[in-house]
Amino acid sequence: MSDTNQCGCETKHPNDSSEMGMHDHHSKCPCGCGNEHPCYMHMWKVAFHEAKKSVMVDILKVKIKNVYGQKMEETADLMLEAMEAKKNGETTLKNKLHDIWEK
Repeated sequence: MSDTNQCGCETKHPNDSSEMGMHDHHSKCPCGCGNEHPCYMHMWKVAFHEAKKSVMVDILKVKIKNVYGQKMEETADLMLEAMEAKKNGETTLKNKLHDIWEK
């Protein structure tokens, strides 16, 4: 079956994707070209914006790490210490309960 033909199926079309701006594979291409499914121009446009967003996120990650990195590292260390203490505390409690009930 061709990508441009309508189908009677109830399954998703291989080119149907929410990232492509198509929620129903029986809808026309959102770019206005008239295709029954997303055209290559629309898919490339969406891919470009996804890649651009990915680069923006990478840039922000570097900037956030430069500004807040040390504080975030210290916070992560404290959180890991707290989690380890909780784990050890629970183990100690379990051992004490075991000792009480084994008497």
